[in-house]
Amino acid sequence: MKILVTGGSGFIGSHLVDVLLEQGHEVKIYDIETPRFGQPCAAVKADVMDLARLLKESDGHDIIFHLAAEANVNRFFESPFYSNCITSSSTINVLEAARKNAVSRVLLASTEWVYGSSPNAPAPVLDTHPAHDRSNPPGPSTNPNHPDAPITESTPVASRPDHIYTSSKIAAELFCLNYQTMYGVKSTIMRFGIPFGERARPETVTPIFIRKIVNSEDITIHGDGSQTRQFIYVKDLARGCAACLDPKAANEIFNLNGRERVSVLEIIRNLEDILQTKARITFVEQRAGQFKGRTISSEKAHTILGWEPRFSYRDALATYARSFASYLKESATK
Repeated sequence: MKILVTGGSGFIGSHLVDVLLEQGHEVKIYDIETPRFGQPCAAVKADVMDLARLLKESDGHDIIFHLAAEANVNRFFESPFYSNCITSSSTINVLEAARKNAVSRVLLASTEWVYGSSPNAPAPVLDTHPAHDRSNPPGPSTNPNHPDAPITESTPVASRPDHIYTSSKIAAELFCLNYQTMYGVKSTIMRFGIPFGERARPETVTPIFIRKIVNSEDITIHGDGSQTRQFIYVKDLARGCAACLDPKAANEIFNLNGRERVSVLEIIRNLEDILQTKARITFVEQRAGQFKGRTISSEKAHTILGWEPRFSYRDALATYARSFASYLKESATK
């Protein structure tokens, strides 16, 4: 297939390009940044807000993977207008290019943040069974509103998002649904967990922690460090994106997450053990709108697409952390 990857020069996008090329697809990278990893494919340096250029470059393609977006949540806080434009508004451009060029499908990179930081309040229920034991309320397996109930793709997205980043991603998803119903443009929504691994942006949590531990600098934790994420190794995530090329994924939503919930403190404790160095930690006030973390199920992707992570969190973290720490030490001596 001929595949255009917006954001193909970035962290996740570059790994996806690797997988697509390995599978024999003809790939074109569309990114505002010049590709840095030497993939043998076409590349266009262009902005996703440039609809005319998107129309030109996507012409004749079968698939568009839309990964271009503002991935730094802090920049959403600092520059909400611009960040939203390149995240949600750009999705309209991609969908419009797909519509006008008869591209068979758009695959959108979204996020687990769309589910919100806490479960939706349960609707009132009229108890018509007097014998019901109120001392044993429904648990996680029976009550979808329980804080520990696994989130699936049928779980409603946040009705009152507490972060502009979340709202922007929800808007992008809604545009995909709109184009499905209004214009017949097929799409697939991929909701990512938190990726880590080779080529990660320096300002993401894992490389920040590694760098600070190696350099004996303070690590700042917002809140008590109990907030969790289902971190996923970027190579597993790229495989999951490619698995969504399956025709059965058309007009579907898939969670692509790691198996394990890992707290911020657990990241640090794991890195201390892997790097054999004690971390210096400073706790500060919790940030507004911070996603606290819930259990996200990726069973649908396993059942329909046959995808699941190959690497455990600990094994992937050890491989990446040792490599990155070695790189930091070598750089410091030059």
